[in-house]
Amino acid sequence: MRYLVVEPHPDDLVFFCGGTVAKLLAEGHEVHTLVVTDGEQGTLNRSYDTDKKLASVMREEELAACKVLGVEHVTFLGLKNHFLEPTHDLREKIVRHVRKIQPAAVLTIDPWNFDENPDHRAVGQVVLEACSFAHFHLFHPEHIEEGLETAMVAKVIFGKTPSPNTYVDISQFVEKKIAAALCYKSQIELMQMEGAARLKVLGKSSPIFDSPLEEVIPASIRMVAEEEGSRANLPMAESFHVRGLGILENIKDLVGGLDV
Repeated sequence: MRYLVVEPHPDDLVFFCGGTVAKLLAEGHEVHTLVVTDGEQGTLNRSYDTDKKLASVMREEELAACKVLGVEHVTFLGLKNHFLEPTHDLREKIVRHVRKIQPAAVLTIDPWNFDENPDHRAVGQVVLEACSFAHFHLFHPEHIEEGLETAMVAKVIFGKTPSPNTYVDISQFVEKKIAAALCYKSQIELMQMEGAARLKVLGKSSPIFDSPLEEVIPASIRMVAEEEGSRANLPMAESFHVRGLGILENIKDLVGGLDV
């Protein structure tokens, strides 16, 4: 089966579904990813003196992480980080890519997860809408005139969700997820600097931020995976809210309970 991951930022895939993607690829499925922004501005390091300099670094980190997971099909939209809104223009771009890739299912971030990041909310909402409309030939008919075909998506799979209904056992793939996460050196640096700074304004500190986060992240990823797994009697897991589109939302048994 063909899957498309739509990630707002270059590091989102690894952290919300990296283990699942590695598992899908190992099982013989095809996985594509669309990176909506290039991650500009996501740093406290003043040596990144322009947006594009960091964007270039994050693009390289994304390609390295995807190589670790085995994802060969990576597309960058290159939109501006932290400026996304759920507009018709953004939805058109997602519809176009869905029609190009023709996925059976699309993974993205849950837009209703109380997330402070506008890019996460905008992408999640627009992906759901785009996948709901991509099969209508009168919806952006210019795509058809350009030679694209309509696309029939069966389900959208939301990660970072407050209401999971599916758990994927990633115990055999958590080490790949960790190795991929460690490719994002610019974002690991941001996590360390930001975490320490936020605690400082509260008059607090933590030994977590005294050591290199490269030493902390593996244990953190395993701990989160174990916590998620405990909710479904699995050793380690990633959780999702899987939603069938159209009539499939109401007859889930026809598609195997909408499992990933």
